[in-house]
Amino acid sequence: MPEASIVSCSDVSKTYTTATGSVEALRAVDLTVDVGTIAALVGRSGCGKSTLLRLLAGLDGPDSGRIEVASTDITRLRGRALRSYRRDEATYLAQRAAANLIPHLTIREQLGTRNTETAQRIGLGDRLDARAEQLSGGEQARAALAVGLARATPIVILDEPTAELDRSAAALVIELLKRAAADGRTIVLATHDPDLLELATIQVELTPQENASARAPRRRTRGTEPALTVRGLTKTYAGTPAVDDAYLDLRRGELGVLLGRSGSGKSTLLMAIGRWLTPDTGSVVISGIAPGAVPPWRDVSHLPQRFALLPELSIRENVELPLRLAHSRDDRSVTRLLEQLALSELRDRTPNEISIGQQQRAALARALVQHPTVLIADEPTSHQDTASAELIWEALSTAARNGTACLVATHDETLGTRADRVWQITDGRISTTSDSS
Repeated sequence: MPEASIVSCSDVSKTYTTATGSVEALRAVDLTVDVGTIAALVGRSGCGKSTLLRLLAGLDGPDSGRIEVASTDITRLRGRALRSYRRDEATYLAQRAAANLIPHLTIREQLGTRNTETAQRIGLGDRLDARAEQLSGGEQARAALAVGLARATPIVILDEPTAELDRSAAALVIELLKRAAADGRTIVLATHDPDLLELATIQVELTPQENASARAPRRRTRGTEPALTVRGLTKTYAGTPAVDDAYLDLRRGELGVLLGRSGSGKSTLLMAIGRWLTPDTGSVVISGIAPGAVPPWRDVSHLPQRFALLPELSIRENVELPLRLAHSRDDRSVTRLLEQLALSELRDRTPNEISIGQQQRAALARALVQHPTVLIADEPTSHQDTASAELIWEALSTAARNGTACLVATHDETLGTRADRVWQITDGRISTTSDSS
């Protein structure tokens, strides 16, 4: 390995053998990363980015090839030596932010009293005494990064560190990574974030990007009566409103976007609409559903940030599940959705055999399969590359053209141009609305 290099991969391949067959994750990958640089892995969802990160972290071993870190062939490490490498040399943060945090400890307890400055730099100064379950998805992601950097290892390995962050929160994370690299730490990350890619010293494309397909037209036949009506909805936690007196309505055939930063109340509002939690005051009315009743999936489908795919079922069986529960059958819809979301070749695999981005698309297919009256989707493109995000939006647009009222929560302000209706939520209050019609 050259003296300036700290990471070197040569001809690395990895295939997973599962109950459904073999899945080739990586084939003959070469990579060299110098000390104090930021290396970005890019490519389509499912191309092997997360697999390569796990190999570099010493969590998995390659089938062939050589991985050297600081002149040590980590593929030969076993037992105590491997544990020492994981503890002292490489910090790994998984794509699921909550998985990087100890659930029964507060953020302050995990950081240690001398490391709280990092958390304050990324906007978590007032959340140090919270546990992971008390944080939003974006706050969990920032907290995980602060805890990971507090370990002070020379190598930091990150899987989509800004996927669940709004632009202002992502900017804080990017500045923190820039400081870490300037201090001589080496960052290897997988990302679709253009701002992170601009920061990176090198980019490694594991598979060629496809050109994003053209946007589906947004014109559609709309209903006249609201399919979803929210009036005066308030939800408070420990005396602090997560959603404060929210009003909105969405008609059949409309695609609405709820814009807001991490922690603004987007997810809480969606969960109240889906009857996953009970608001303190206010009402949610779904067309054709009695107030207070729990709507079946054919009336309200929810794509959450945690996809809840059943691990023992194949991807096709997960997508079919709502139909089975309703004692119905629609093979044509299942096949169409699998094709539309580039999941056909993965239909017989289980969720743990595909990438997080592919799991997210499978969860969307499951949400759409019964042609619901209302679809609520929480950050549906957070784990998607550009081309795969287009597949998501095409599926949502198709559902809207077929009469579903689609409400999408996101921190990406550019996505407002994709919608018929746009709401802004700040500190739990819906402050502005717009209508593209």
